Amino acid sequence: MVLELDKITVLGIDPGLALTGFGIISKDKDKLEVIEYGVIKTSVKKIIPDRLKELNEGLSKVIISNQIDHVAVEKIFFNTNLKTVVIVSEARGVILFTLSSFNKKVFEYTPLEVKKAIFGSGRATKEEIIVSVTNILNLEKETKSDDVADALAIALCHIYSISYLEKVDVCTD
Repeated sequence: MVLELDKITVLGIDPGLALTGFGIISKDKDKLEVIEYGVIKTSVKKIIPDRLKELNEGLSKVIISNQIDHVAVEKIFFNTNLKTVVIVSEARGVILFTLSSFNKKVFEYTPLEVKKAIFGSGRATKEEIIVSVTNILNLEKETKSDDVADALAIALCHIYSISYLEKVDVCTD
């Protein structure tokens, strides 16, 4: 069976405990449309289990409110700050659990893969990603949030990946 993904809606997620960025992009043939984007914010005044519950509830609302075909999530990269890695890993675990609860197909991309897909270089800065995402998606104004820009970039990376697979006629069983 040939992979047919002319029309698809992708949710991109940039995991975090304080702020989880999300961006939903629809691809119809060669046309891209931003459906929704934002951040899921958790209260720093709450204990971590309660913040993880807030993240689950916020992501659930995004999923319920939108028709989503695929989800692209950023993989955790090596960070010298072990505390940051642990916290992001906990948030990412809740995100993956939530997506699984809704039977969503999840694809994962490293920051390097995303930067190469969006900017052409794995060494792109946050500002270069923001500008690239703004231009590619014809956004009226740049997003002020790194988390949102990263989430939109992750969704775009997935769209580019599946578009490539369509062009080379990859078959699936």
